[in-house]
Formats: sequence, C-alpha cells, structure tokens
Amino acid sequence: MRKKREAGEGLAPVEKNSVFQKRQLQIVKKAAKLFTKKGYAQTTMREISKATGIDLSNLYYFIESKEEILFRVFEMIHRPESSVFEKREIMGIADPAEQLRAVIREMMRFSYIYKDEVLLLYRESKLLPKKMLKEILARESHFIRYIEAILKKGLEKKIFAIEDAAFSASMIAYELSLYPLRSWNLKGHAKEDLIRLVEQHIMQAVAAV
Repeated sequence: MRKKREAGEGLAPVEKNSVFQKRQLQIVKKAAKLFTKKGYAQTTMREISKATGIDLSNLYYFIESKEEILFRVFEMIHRPESSVFEKREIMGIADPAEQLRAVIREMMRFSYIYKDEVLLLYRESKLLPKKMLKEILARESHFIRYIEAILKKGLEKKIFAIEDAAFSASMIAYELSLYPLRSWNLKGHAKEDLIRLVEQHIMQAVAAV
C-alpha cells in the first residue's frame, strides 16, 4: 500500500509546505535526468526512488505517479517562460523590435539551462495522459500568443513585414528551441555567439525591408 501524507508530520504548515516543494523539485530534477538518459517509458519509479534516495513508499507521498513527474518536468520549463512576459523591463519596452530581441535573448538563455527538459518536451510529451497533455499544449499556445502579440504590434507600426503573425510566432518558438534540439550539431558555436545568430536570423526574417 502506498504511504501518503506521513513524511511531513510534526512540521508547521509553512515549513511542511517548503519541505514538500523542495522534495518534489528534487524528485522532478532527478527523474528528468533519468528520462533523458534512459527514456521515459524505460525508467521505473524504483529507479527514481534510488536516484533521489527517497524510499519508494515515501516517494508516493510527494508524487502520485510517473506521469505526474513528467508533467512537472514540463511545468518546470513553462514557469520561467511565462516569467519572461511578466518582467517590466521587457514588457515595458515600447519598440516591438527591441521587445522581441529581449524575449529572444531571455528564451535562448533558458534553453541552455533547461536543455534536457526542452528535449524531453518534444520527445516524450505524447506519452502524457490526455488531460495533462492538453494543459501542456495550452501553456505552449499561451507562450506563442505572447510572441504573436509582439509581432502584431510590430505590424501595426510597420516595423515588421510578415504575412501571418500566428505562423511566424510558432516558427520563432521552434527556433528558440534550436540549441536543445540540435546541440549535437552546434558544438562549434559558443553560447553567446549562438544567441546572437538566432536573434539575427529571427529579426531578419520579420523585419520590414
């Protein structure tokens, strides 16, 4: 029988919540490494238990299932993505071109930090239960709509010249994942050089001639 809600007994509510979240994040990060190395389907909860040092029965106190772990791996990517569009120093930029440049640089840096998780998203998200997959896809769509809004603002100001803002936003989102998806073929490019090249390529593609 699974052991639930026992690991946090005796703690004050705030402390208990903090311990729970730290433990859960530890599980998610360790599991993400296993998923990347072995594949999601080939990784067992017992292996995750061993990697985290948390007894299997206690593991289920923090995580309901392997599917939930994969979902939370993707959630770990989407939080920083969303935070980019909450930053005043970015959202307060009046010039759409400069705003897009700022978003590109931020998102490219995140792609280096969350390289393995982004690769997992593209490779394993189809294995999530339908309800979880629907939420992940909704978050992806939300991110793309932010980029689309910047492109539409640039179109109104005649700074950008694109035929379809929604299509262009999707292409930009894909290009921002270039490093995780093609890192094996980009070893000759230093991080800042690749960020600059991606920024330059996107801006040339959308700019009004």
